Amino acid sequence: MSHKVRYYGDQATFPAGACVHCLRPATQELELTRVKQRLSGGYLARKVRVPFCEVCLALREAKTPRQVRFERAAAAHSLLLALVVGGYLYVTTASLNLGPWGLGENGFWRALLGLLSAQVVFGLLYLLARSWARHFQSADTRAALRAVSIADFDWETTTLEFADGEYAERFTQANQGNPLG
Repeated sequence: MSHKVRYYGDQATFPAGACVHCLRPATQELELTRVKQRLSGGYLARKVRVPFCEVCLALREAKTPRQVRFERAAAAHSLLLALVVGGYLYVTTASLNLGPWGLGENGFWRALLGLLSAQVVFGLLYLLARSWARHFQSADTRAALRAVSIADFDWETTTLEFADGEYAERFTQANQGNPLG
């Protein structure tokens, strides 16, 4: 169960040296970022530096062997499919007469079109595979990733979401002088 805590301003006071995931002494800080698109155009970003211990930081970045195998296989398959698409476009544009561009006559432009399309296909498939690979994370990694997040923010306030109720209570006490704490 998550616990949301709202504080005023852009600087939060975290409990004295406690890791946000395990409450052991924190040795490093991790910067969390959340970006919102404004209605008037442009973006609004909020960054919060959160204390973590080395063990929990390692957990956040840890990958299971199954996740690593999936990512490698997905990258190889994405590259192969991208090369097939690029090669197909290179071969098929030779027979096409595409007006003023002259793709059928000039091998350079055909090759460029093939390489660009291969790059786009690979990029999209790679991003998709990385998101699917998250399904293979360990329970400890998922818990460390969910320890804290920026739930919402506006110009004056920030709402953090904590997985641990005890840490949320300590955070509230540390920000007691805050009007919204």
